[in-house]
Amino acid sequence: MSTYLHDHFALVAEVVRSLIEILILTVGIYSTWKLFRGTRGARVLVGFGFLLAMLSLVSFALQLTVIEKLLSFSPIFLLTSLVIIFQPELRRMFAELGSRPLFSPHRQQAEVIEAVIDGLEQLQLAGHGALIAFEREITYEPARENGTLLDAKVSDDLLATIFFPKTPLHDGGVIIVQDRIAVAAAIFPLTQAEGLQRTLGLRHRAALGLSDETDAVIVILSEETGIISLAFNGELRRPLTTDELRSQLIAILLQNKTDEKSLVEQLAS
Repeated sequence: MSTYLHDHFALVAEVVRSLIEILILTVGIYSTWKLFRGTRGARVLVGFGFLLAMLSLVSFALQLTVIEKLLSFSPIFLLTSLVIIFQPELRRMFAELGSRPLFSPHRQQAEVIEAVIDGLEQLQLAGHGALIAFEREITYEPARENGTLLDAKVSDDLLATIFFPKTPLHDGGVIIVQDRIAVAAAIFPLTQAEGLQRTLGLRHRAALGLSDETDAVIVILSEETGIISLAFNGELRRPLTTDELRSQLIAILLQNKTDEKSLVEQLAS
C-alpha cells in the first residue's frame, strides 16, 4: 500500500512539474512575441525560420548528410541572429528595465496620457489636426507596412512636431505602443459604417475604421474645428474637453474590465 501511495504521489508531482514547465514556457514565448511583434526583425526571423525548416525537410528526405551536419549548428546561428536582428529592441528593453521599476505599467501609461493631452493642447492652439492611436492587444499590421516605423518615447513636443503641416509625417496617424511612438504617417482603414455625419472628415472615418478592426483607442483632433473626439469599439464620442478625454483614456487604458464595459455603454448611448 505504501509503495502504491509513493508511486501515486510521484506521478502527481511529475504532472505538476510538467504543468509548471508548460506554464513558464507559454508565458516566456507569449512575452517574447508581444515584445517583438510588428517589428521588421520579427519578419526577418520568420523568414529565417522558414528557410531552416525547408532545408531540414529537404536534407532529411534526400539524405543530404553534409547539410544535416551544418543544420545541427543552427541553434547557435539562431541565437546569434536573434541578438543581431533584435539589437534595438533588446537595448530598449534593458534600458527600460534599468530606468523604472519592473511593475509600473499604470504609472507609465498615465505619463503617456498626459504627454498626449499636452501635445493636443499645443496642436489646438496652433490650429493643427492629429490622429493618435493607443494600440492594445490587437496589432494592425498594415500600418507597419504603409507607415514610417519609429521607436521614440512619447512626448508632447514630438507629437506637435509630427503633426505640424510642413513635416513629411503629418499625414496619417500615429500608433503608440506602451510609452513609445511605434509608427507615424500610418494609413488606417476607413469605416464602412453608414449614416455618419457629413461633417466627419477622413481622420474621423479612419479612426472609426481602426476601432472596428482592432481594440485600439484612437484620439482625433479636428484641424478645421479644433474639436477633440475619441473612437473606441466602433463608436465615436465628441466633442470632448481635454479633462473629459483624460478621464475616458484612464477608464479604458488603466482601469479594469468593468469600467471599460461601462464606458463602451456610455459611448454607445
